[in-house]
Amino acid sequence: MKLTINYKTRASKVLNFSIEEVEEYAKRVKGHLNKCMWESDTLTVNQIIQSIFIIKDIQDKQIQREAKELQVKNPILRRYQHDIKLMSHNGLGSNRIAKELRIKHSVNISASTVYRYLKGEENAVT
Repeated sequence: MKLTINYKTRASKVLNFSIEEVEEYAKRVKGHLNKCMWESDTLTVNQIIQSIFIIKDIQDKQIQREAKELQVKNPILRRYQHDIKLMSHNGLGSNRIAKELRIKHSVNISASTVYRYLKGEENAVT
């Protein structure tokens, strides 16, 4: 039996990142190290240490995204934002998401509000 290790999942647990963020980290570190190799033939300790700051940058982005989610003014969106994102991730459009919320949770929210929320313009004036 072959033992397979899913390094992305393992790294996401260790760093407390999502798998997409682990992939972003890997791409950025690869680019950083490639750039360092173009500049000189050998890697120095400082160049490797500089790649660690990419983790801090991704963590800052994580904090900003979480803070933005807490700033949602619409109480319905704030309450069901996890469901809305999940349905959007599953490929549903804003009309279908509004309909599903109406059916499952008995809340009335317009499809345009859901659309603006998913675009990141939830607090824009209509």
